[in-house]
Amino acid sequence: MKKDNRKEQRRYDSACTVIDSAFETDSRVAVVRVDLSYREGKSSAQRINIDLNKLRLNARSKPSIFKDQIGYVIKLEKGDNDNYHAHALFTFKGHEVKNHKYKAEQIGKYWQEVITKGDGIYHNCNTKKYDKNCLGVIERSNVDDVEALKENVLGYLCKDEQSINNSDGSDKKIREFRCSMIKK
Repeated sequence: MKKDNRKEQRRYDSACTVIDSAFETDSRVAVVRVDLSYREGKSSAQRINIDLNKLRLNARSKPSIFKDQIGYVIKLEKGDNDNYHAHALFTFKGHEVKNHKYKAEQIGKYWQEVITKGDGIYHNCNTKKYDKNCLGVIERSNVDDVEALKENVLGYLCKDEQSINNSDGSDKKIREFRCSMIKK
């Protein structure tokens, strides 16, 4: 998929590498997407940046949730009401994680209860049926589903709309887009 600008294309290429690497690791991949945000008035650019880093780093010490994780793609955005939110996609070994809806629920509750200490909210995207089945357990041999995942889900995550400008007075650079490192 060819993107309109170089930043979107770089994001898309990186995200596709995460997905391709997941399918190299396991022939069945559980794809989980959770939208993470905050209750009204509880978000800031610095807070979501810190909380996303905590979520990513805590994955190592929370094997009950992240044990079979292969990779992740996270896109940070700023909504209309200056509310910061993130679209997070995680890949897990599909031979180990069969209930993708429950896995998304675990991540969402962990965000809400532990990472944000009750200030966070989440939406489990795996409970909704999309036109093209892009979430859930996908077989590497199902090329149509893998391509639909890349075009529909990654295409959405890599968009440049709702970009973050540090208009809240912070001078720290906020990372809008994060991908897991690919093991060579």
